[in-house]
Amino acid sequence: MKLNEINQGDNVSGIYILKRFAIKEARNGKNFADISVGDITGEVSGKIWDMDISLAKDFEPGSFAKISAVCETYNGKLQLRINEIAKATPNAEQLKDLIAAAPYPPEKMYAKIHELLSSIKNDNIRKLSLALIEKYKQQLMYYPAAISFHHAVKGGLVYHMYTMFRCALPLLDIYEFLNPDLVYAGIAIHDIGKIKEIISDENGVASEYSKEGKLLGHITSAINELAVLSSELNIDVEVTILLQHMILSHHMQPEFGSPKPPMFAEAELLHYLDVLDSRMNQMQKTLETTASKTFAEKVFVLDNRSIYNHALDKEINQ
Repeated sequence: MKLNEINQGDNVSGIYILKRFAIKEARNGKNFADISVGDITGEVSGKIWDMDISLAKDFEPGSFAKISAVCETYNGKLQLRINEIAKATPNAEQLKDLIAAAPYPPEKMYAKIHELLSSIKNDNIRKLSLALIEKYKQQLMYYPAAISFHHAVKGGLVYHMYTMFRCALPLLDIYEFLNPDLVYAGIAIHDIGKIKEIISDENGVASEYSKEGKLLGHITSAINELAVLSSELNIDVEVTILLQHMILSHHMQPEFGSPKPPMFAEAELLHYLDVLDSRMNQMQKTLETTASKTFAEKVFVLDNRSIYNHALDKEINQ
């Protein structure tokens, strides 16, 4: 049974990927497992009461489990009361239904990004941006862009870059005063620090933030890495500072992690490209799990708005 098909009161049985698995202690002193299971249609939290903690080692985030559960409601959201759980090894066909992935092959998206960066005219910008993505090519084949929000799928990070590039290209034709070299480089490197911020397996399941992610965050990690790499490659100081600023300011506001707002035009464009792509991706995810002519539950990353699924495209095609 697909997770987007379950309703309160349903008996749920099947193989799912574990997104979260944590042993906690209830008020009565007994242990329970607080988990989250997923497939390509979504994610649902669940509880295993009176959990034998000696079994927890078998259920790491990113592993697969066969569960038998009853769907309940808690605080207005669906939750699974899991009666049975066992390790599982899905076959190739089952994996297609379990692992959410970017809609395009990561190798092709990476190749297009590499091609665009190779066209950069400024030697310093081209050399630095290519060196950074080439260093993390292997991780870009599977890394998500987030743990649970936008582009939180296998290959989501390179997909986020790829769609930002597609948005940027026509805008660069309109706003001819912009420097394409800076825009290209900014798109490619602005979130590269997430590879150090997030712990992910090769299925693109991000289980938690790393120590560096918790203490520094992806913006600081990327700025530090850029400084080291610039020194190694003898990059012009002005170029290094400009690219560091683009990373530093791409969240715009201090409460979102940027101590400085964008202070030149290409940095401003990078911010809005990032916001546009992340929000459209979150809109799409929300609409995919919202019935026609209904409102979704409030979405935190969309300013706690309740998104309406008008479904006009379906009406036109009928």
